[in-house]
Amino acid sequence: MHTALLDRSLEAFAAVRKHVSFSANLRDQVAQPSFGCKAEGEKCFDISAILGEAADATSWRVIDHCAAITRTYALFESFVLQLLREYLLFLSGAYTLTALGPEFKAKYTRGLGQIMLDQDKQRYSYIDITKLIAGANEALTDGAGYQIQPEALLRNEQNLRMTELHRLFSQCGLTNVEAWVTSHSVVADFFKDQSRLSETAESELRQIVDYRNAAAHGDVDEVLGVEVLVEFTEFMEALCLSIVDFIQYDTLRRAKELGRATVVGHISERYHDDIIVAKITNATLAVGDSLYVFGKGLTMTAEVRSIQLDDVDVAAATVVDETEVGLRIGVRAKVGCELLRLN
Repeated sequence: MHTALLDRSLEAFAAVRKHVSFSANLRDQVAQPSFGCKAEGEKCFDISAILGEAADATSWRVIDHCAAITRTYALFESFVLQLLREYLLFLSGAYTLTALGPEFKAKYTRGLGQIMLDQDKQRYSYIDITKLIAGANEALTDGAGYQIQPEALLRNEQNLRMTELHRLFSQCGLTNVEAWVTSHSVVADFFKDQSRLSETAESELRQIVDYRNAAAHGDVDEVLGVEVLVEFTEFMEALCLSIVDFIQYDTLRRAKELGRATVVGHISERYHDDIIVAKITNATLAVGDSLYVFGKGLTMTAEVRSIQLDDVDVAAATVVDETEVGLRIGVRAKVGCELLRLN
């Protein structure tokens, strides 16, 4: 669920880390009094041809700082907006507008009205207003096959500090994102791992946005070192992972509500690593199956890596009556959680 988007974003954050580390290493090397081949016979190159009209070391660091900060924030903002677009597409394929509730409907219609008021602005130049009106009519009359126009709910004038992130998610019917992010294990581990520039997700995100704004407007009073720039990418990774789980939790909750997800079983015991015992009823499991672990405030993607039935390893198992089955699922799940499969 949202795997491709998450993978692309994580790869892009890793590329920022590699760039700032490589650039710092190169900057340190060219500053050495002697910069040449280590030994005869090894490949060598003309450093003067590489440097050309290189900026001085201070300007070089400023440019790396600005590039890393603006790119890191841009990746995060793009990720959030695309993730919410995917979620809204799921909603319009699963519910009528009326079924989403009066509050959601009111926010959506206000958003559509704002687009029509601002239709001459550049940000909406690609929207066909005639099609927008026709689509609005289809949505408001609960027509089959309608699609939510994402921009009606994703209008944001502010950078994505935590308060704006909360507002944006609330527009889409998703509440308590800050509480989820703050308590998520990946974010908690990020702050527990070592001392950080800030102590909370809210303050760390605010710091990044402030540095981004300074970098974007050319007013750079403080140039961050490689360690902090890398920290920012790692924080954004943790934030993205927690937000994906937040969206996934609500999607699975709704899928259960709609009968689009089946409860395969319930976790009754947990052992070392990723081994569990689950009470399975009326289901077939096979090694390689994808499942979701779903519990109060918790969701994880799991893969069946091994199955034990009556203390015997099997490649697949078909269970009718409730049976305890040993599973290795690749994640540390909690007792009491459900194992779900999307239909």
